[in-house]
Amino acid sequence: YPLNDAAETVNEIGASIRRVMGGTSGILYHIFCKAAYAKLKASSKSGITSKQWAEALEASIAAVSKYGGATAGYRTMLDALIPAAAVLQERLSAGIDPSTAFILSSEAAIAGAESTKHMQAQAGRSTYISPEILASVPDPGAMAAAAWYRAAALAVKDMYQAS
Repeated sequence: YPLNDAAETVNEIGASIRRVMGGTSGILYHIFCKAAYAKLKASSKSGITSKQWAEALEASIAAVSKYGGATAGYRTMLDALIPAAAVLQERLSAGIDPSTAFILSSEAAIAGAESTKHMQAQAGRSTYISPEILASVPDPGAMAAAAWYRAAALAVKDMYQAS
């Protein structure tokens, strides 16, 4: 990955996901990365700011929603990512340092994913499973999104603490 260029790195991650991840999730994550890449590329002349990352996250969520047909409350990965994006924007606007804002938004992602236990599936594979079984577990796609988002937040925190 071209780690000296964040937008290109996101683009290449998307290409890797497209090659190796099957099913609808692979396609949606590819769309997610392409939207982030486009937003970062359009706004990046030198370095990418935390605000630009937040805007890229929002653009990615919008693209996944558009092409996947889901939104908040559908019991999908978006139920983790939408609250994460909202908290990230809110905390950055309040002037909180970016690594703390990212950690707090990752906690919102986890809470959002956990909240899917109480949702009726309206999109994705969960629509094929009985509501009785779904009531006992959170959506796997939402949990996966919360997990990678949390890992990214912790990596950012470690990077800022090391510098």
